Amino acid sequence: MENSMSFLEILKEMVDGVEGGVAATVMGMDGLAVQQYISAGEYDVETVGVEYGKVIDEIKNASTLLNLGEIEEIMVTTKGKDVLLRMLAPEYYIAFVVNHEANLGKARYFLRKAAVKARKELAL
Repeated sequence: MENSMSFLEILKEMVDGVEGGVAATVMGMDGLAVQQYISAGEYDVETVGVEYGKVIDEIKNASTLLNLGEIEEIMVTTKGKDVLLRMLAPEYYIAFVVNHEANLGKARYFLRKAAVKARKELAL
């Protein structure tokens, strides 16, 4: 049986496991960060999480309206970074920020693994 990990350990493993990983946060849909991890330097991952939480709400509404099912993962590509958002539960998600050079397939894999571990920590 796998030992329980803290949210910080889960996020660190994910960000550091992907070359080009910048930062990650476990966020509540209420806009409060549960935990965050930044690989080096400064990065305002909490604000990223808060602002994209609003986007998740809009995409959830559109998905419901179009009968597409529940949202699992969202990717946003910007000029500066790529942001991967993965739902943990209706009220929690992980936001993972990577540089453009990062292997997105690997980033998505690490994000899925982190989501499984985070759900266990949330007792979901």
